[in-house]
Order: sequence, then C-alpha cells, then structure tokens
Amino acid sequence: MTEIPEHLLKRAAAARAATSGEDPPADTPAGSPVADTPAAAAPAPPSEVPAEAEPEPLAPYIVAHNARRKIPWWAVSALLLLPLWAFTYVGTLERPPQEATGVLAEGDHVYAARCASCHGATGSGGSGYPLADGEVLTTFPSIADHVVWVVQGSDAVGLGNSYGDPARNRTVIGGMPGWGDVLTREELLGVVLHERARLSGSEDDAALAEAIDDAVHGGTLDLGGHFDPVTITTQEVDDLLASASGDGDGH
Repeated sequence: MTEIPEHLLKRAAAARAATSGEDPPADTPAGSPVADTPAAAAPAPPSEVPAEAEPEPLAPYIVAHNARRKIPWWAVSALLLLPLWAFTYVGTLERPPQEATGVLAEGDHVYAARCASCHGATGSGGSGYPLADGEVLTTFPSIADHVVWVVQGSDAVGLGNSYGDPARNRTVIGGMPGWGDVLTREELLGVVLHERARLSGSEDDAALAEAIDDAVHGGTLDLGGHFDPVTITTQEVDDLLASASGDGDGH
C-alpha cells in the first residue's frame, strides 16, 4: 500500500476547508493555493446618494410676473394701431355748433320762449311761416323792416295786406302779435338777429351782432327800454344799427 505524503494530505484538507467555507488547518503550508487565497471580502455598504439641495424660493415680484397672463401677440398689434384709430374716429365726429353769446344768446332764449311754438324750434315752420334756410332773409332783405314787423305785428299791416319785400308777394293771412311793448330793445334785436344769423345763416347779421356786443360793452350803445310800436320807423332802426356798426349808412 502506497503511503500518501503528508503535505498532500494537508493540502487536500485545506482545499476541503476552503470549499466548505471553514478555516484551513493551522498547519497548512505557506504557498499553498488555499493559504494564499484571501478571505472573501465583505460586501461594501451601499454608497449614500447625496440629497439634492432645495432651490431657493423666488422673490414675490418674480412669482407675480410669472403668474400674470401675457398679452397675446395679436393684441400688441391692435394696441399699436389704437392711437391711429382714435385720431381717425375723432376726425369723423361732428363739431358742435358754436355757442351764441351776447345779443345772439339773448335772442336764442327769446326765440325759444316766444317764437318756436309757431315757427318751429329750428325755424322750419309750423302754424307760422318758416324762417330758416334763408326764408326770413327773402321776406325781409332789410333788417330794419324785419325789426319794425316784429315790433308792430300783423295788426299794424292789416289782414290781407302785403308785408316785407313786395317781390315776395306775402300777405297777412293770420295773426302775429307785436312784441314792442313786451321785449326790450336788446331782446327784440337779439331775436331778429338770431333768426337771420343763426337760423338763416347770414354772415352779415352775425357780424352786426358782434358789433352790437362791442358797442354795448364799450358803453357807446344803450339798448335799454322798448321800441314804441306807434312811432317806430325803419329810419330809427337804421340809425341805431349804424351807431353800433360804426358807419353812417345803416345796415
């Protein structure tokens, strides 16, 4: 029977111990494969994942800006064109008529209170003849004749008789009261000029109204009192208007 060398037996024992996970015998010779095999390294603990740093909070004004609704691109174009549209729109608006002042303002008030019920608020006519659109200028080319007519009324002419410009061939077919005893000279001249300048568009009479205002304010013309329906004449009216307009030929 062959004897197995002792070092081989020790090496086999060491191999069995390594296979089974036991420690090799203490007398395992150095340099054997089992002695030189390092023990199984213990598994390394899992590395810790560094926690992500929380972002710094945003300033309140940045939060408000991000939350605010943005203007769409098409609205920006509309806003840029808005001033041009506004300028065009304003240009299409009708300008209000210039407010009358002075003697014309007085005449406007008198006309609304005394004359509009018959001749219409704008002078278009009613139970009385139309006065607007040059009608009253055709009937009374002379402002003096117009004033005398308003002062005396139709009674001074008589029913069926003609008045105003003979070429107009207009006769009294109704009744118009005389206003000489009711209206002051300023009120009566005012309403006559209102009918001629404002309702019929006479630029000459508008200029005369301005001249009367200047004369009254300058103290060179007194329109207090009344025209006398009995004694009034066209010459009296012409002289009064001439002193206001600064010429000696009347109006």
